[in-house]
This record gives sequence, structure tokens and C-alpha cells, in this order.
Amino acid sequence: MRPTTPPEATTSQQVDEFVSFGDTRSQSKEAPPRRVPSWLVATAIVMAASIGIADARQTGESSEASEQGGSLIVEAASETSDSESLADTISKAMDSIVSVRAVTEAGPFGGQSEGEGSGVVIRSDGYILTNAHVIEGASEIEITTANDDRALDATVVGSDPEHDLAILKVADDDLSAITIGRSDELELGDSVVALGYPLGLGSTATRGLVSGLDRTIQVGDGPFDATELTGLLQTDAAINPGNSGGALIDAEGRLIGINTAAASASSAENVGFALAIDEALPIVENLLAGQ
Repeated sequence: MRPTTPPEATTSQQVDEFVSFGDTRSQSKEAPPRRVPSWLVATAIVMAASIGIADARQTGESSEASEQGGSLIVEAASETSDSESLADTISKAMDSIVSVRAVTEAGPFGGQSEGEGSGVVIRSDGYILTNAHVIEGASEIEITTANDDRALDATVVGSDPEHDLAILKVADDDLSAITIGRSDELELGDSVVALGYPLGLGSTATRGLVSGLDRTIQVGDGPFDATELTGLLQTDAAINPGNSGGALIDAEGRLIGINTAAASASSAENVGFALAIDEALPIVENLLAGQ
């Protein structure tokens, strides 16, 4: 007889029921099926503790991320005008979301596998944030912009496999960088929108609420050496395969999280996670150092 889960089961026990939501992959006929990790990664970044970033955060009216001396500058965001609709907000933010296509060699059997995920433009001079697992082992990486459907070859600037984070670079200095907000100002019930490229359908927006703050989940078979995801925002906005590395934005269109995980339909409904941007920025700064 199959044992039943006791009522007091913790989140770490239940996480075994989560599935990989990293990217959507298609195999060539010659290639054997690629094993998908049995955890839920539409993930982005994991941080056990928030490293001080006061020197990288400025207060001012402008809310745009900018570059100075090769580092990412994050400024406090001003409120959006009441005249700007949610559709306008999403449209503006979507200009900063890209599709990431990664081609990997399938090994001794020949052929290739192709994965699709999402990314966020964090610097207008061609720097894009995505998940490490989206581009893991890739021999070719291509990003497609949302605003004009340009396909650009990308190189890896830096990768943090332990935290499932990577920075890509494309040869374009006129991209639309997303506005970066603050996740520590969020409250339960705040409106959020998840942006990305799920299921090969093209740019997609799903709306929801902040369902939980500072979540930690245990994973038994995650990518790389990660066994725990911390500093997560929980949301009921739909997060699906291919959303990896996409943006979770607030009602003003500011980046407040990176879409990172979702529960399988067999174990839960409307349970998704994004890494809070305040937890992610120290890792981003480290990867961008010297650029």
C-alpha cells in the first residue's frame, strides 16, 4: 500500500512533486531524449542572503536602469502616471524581454537538442539576464528581441550555476533596458505580471498577485549543485515552460523578480515562484564586474 503524506508535511517534502519548468526543448530525430531534472525550474537566481548593495542604489525621479563605469545602477522608481493603462505598462516592459534559444550537442549519438527560454535586458548596451540552466552546455545561443523580432547571436559573459543565473551579451548597444524596482517594498496581494516566452507561443503576459514573500523551497534533484531556492516571491501568475529567465514586474512595470519555478499541475494550481530582485542584484553585479 502506498503511504499517504502526513498532514504536517513540510514544503521541502512536497517539493518532490514539482516538475522542471526550465525551457521547452525539441530533439532532432537522431538524438535520444534528454533527461529533464525532476524539479521546477523556470528559474532564475537563488541567493541565501542579501548582500549589501546600497552603493548601487540611488534615489531620484528617474526609474531607468543605467550604466556607469561598467556596473549596473539601480535607481528608485517613481510612480506611474494614472493615465497609463496596464496594457501600456506591459507593452513598455515587454520591449525588454527577449526569447533565448540555446542549441546543445546531443552527445555520441549525434544530432542536437534545442531549448527555448526567456531573458531580460538589464543594460541597453547588450547585456541580458537569464537562467544558467537555459544556456547550460549550449554550443550556440541566439536571442530574439520583442520589439522588432531581430535575431542576434549571444555569448556568455558569466554564469553562476549554483544560483542558476547567467549574463549574456549581444552586439547591440540600442536595446531597451528594463526598469529595475525594489522587491523589499512588496506586500501580500500586490499586483504582478509575469512576462516571457512560454511553450513557444511568443511573447506572453500573465497577471496575478504576490501570494507569499521570502519563500524557501527544498529541491532534491535540482540543476547543478542547487538543493535549495531561497528569497523567492510566490505568485499565482501563470509560469510555464519557457518562462525561465523572464521578468516578474509590478503594477508600474518595474522588474521585481525573475520567474523561477512553478508547481506541476498534478500537485498544485497557481503556485509559481520568482527570485526577488533584491536577492538577485548582488550576483548580477558580480557577474558584470569588469564589463
